[in-house]
Amino acid sequence: MSRTRGKYMLSTNGTRLRTFGAPTRATTGLTLSVVLSLALLSGCGGADADTAGKAPKASGSADATPAAAPSGPAYTGPALPGFAPKAAWSLPGEGHFRALDLGGTLLFAKRANGEYLSDNDPSTLVEPTRALFTYDTDEPEPLTLEFRDAKTGAVNKTLKVTAGSIERTTWHGGTPAIVVATASTTESDGLTEAKTSSTAVVYDAEGTKLGQVSGYEEGQILDGYRVETVDNTLRLTPVDGGTARTVTCTGTAADCTYRPEQGMADGFATHAPLIADTYYAGFENATNYESDPELVSLNDLATGKKVWSSGDAQVPPGVALDDEGAPASGAVRVLRVTDGKALVGWQSDIASGTWIDAWYDLASGKLTASYKASEEVLFSPDGSVAAKDAEEVDVNYSGTALWQVADGKRLWTQAEGETALDPLRFTRDGAVLYGLTDDGALAVDARTREVLAKDLPEESVPLVETATGYGYLSTGDGFFAFAPA
Repeated sequence: MSRTRGKYMLSTNGTRLRTFGAPTRATTGLTLSVVLSLALLSGCGGADADTAGKAPKASGSADATPAAAPSGPAYTGPALPGFAPKAAWSLPGEGHFRALDLGGTLLFAKRANGEYLSDNDPSTLVEPTRALFTYDTDEPEPLTLEFRDAKTGAVNKTLKVTAGSIERTTWHGGTPAIVVATASTTESDGLTEAKTSSTAVVYDAEGTKLGQVSGYEEGQILDGYRVETVDNTLRLTPVDGGTARTVTCTGTAADCTYRPEQGMADGFATHAPLIADTYYAGFENATNYESDPELVSLNDLATGKKVWSSGDAQVPPGVALDDEGAPASGAVRVLRVTDGKALVGWQSDIASGTWIDAWYDLASGKLTASYKASEEVLFSPDGSVAAKDAEEVDVNYSGTALWQVADGKRLWTQAEGETALDPLRFTRDGAVLYGLTDDGALAVDARTREVLAKDLPEESVPLVETATGYGYLSTGDGFFAFAPA
């Protein structure tokens, strides 16, 4: 099986983990932009945005009057394991809606004539990114944002904005938010350079303004902090005021970078979420010019103090050590931070495809559990189950394996000669896994590996709204949302 895949890491709203291949600065500022085509869909439900001909507004204006749930077409596609047989709600249209998951809210955007912004490429719905919905244009235009209840489809609020781009981000504590950015260019007078200025406004999932920044670049806001490259590292400045933090990045010619699409920071062979829970990443000896081991750390956002470091941590069993007792491979990555614990992946040996994942208690630093895992991992949205994933291009990929994230208990592993299943996504509770084979998409019971559906079109694999567990997809008939079964 050979399939080209995108590079993913665990994100605040995502579940795919794609790690290696060291990113370059050229990629870090670009991956967040998923450009929408200007294919248009006629919509129903929600407030109209009849602002054609009116002067663009410098900031958003809101209408908080709730609207009735939409009455759209009936779903006639294949059954979707893990979800109700009938759609909870729908919207009519002929293209592929772009809906942004804001944690119990789905965000849509309309142009002034009432037509929804959409994307004609159904494959983009199969591979969601952290910026699932980004509208990008050289000419900012009036748009109406619809904040729809993920369960009912009712429009809880509309927000009229003038936008050049709309990105999903997070505010403090990882709560979903959006960035609405505009840019304007002063043309050259023949002697001076043309100058572009940009402004971005941050809104929460209810359409309430949280903050504003000028001189904005794509992907700069994470967890309510503005992320900027300073010399060879990253600076985190609170959008709403407060103490800025600088990511530790030591080592000869070290260069620590940020991948906004995944929310990840990178040293040389070490990786971590730039901000996870109440912590931010740090890197030491982050270069191949150092003889000392490369280290990754978690640091308290409130105090700036180091809370955990791979240099102080007990190396889990199964990781090969060099003559000095340090891990033979310098590759270490922080995968998850939750409930005062961190899940950390250690490469078992140099050039090995086997990884040892280990849980650490952040208060005591104690290693509490460890188990064999893999380089590429897909997590369920609730973090209970994980699956071995295919690499970006893997001609030798032989299939997946599933295990419990808490203790590594193996649920099942594909045997040699079976049709290889390349995981796409889990339902919110990890009960059903959707994936791809050479014959098409299918769904399996994550615990028993029973095939629940096969020969599904790729566009019939639903995306998952992480807060509610609702699934959603677009067909030639419109947009459909399904309650979890």
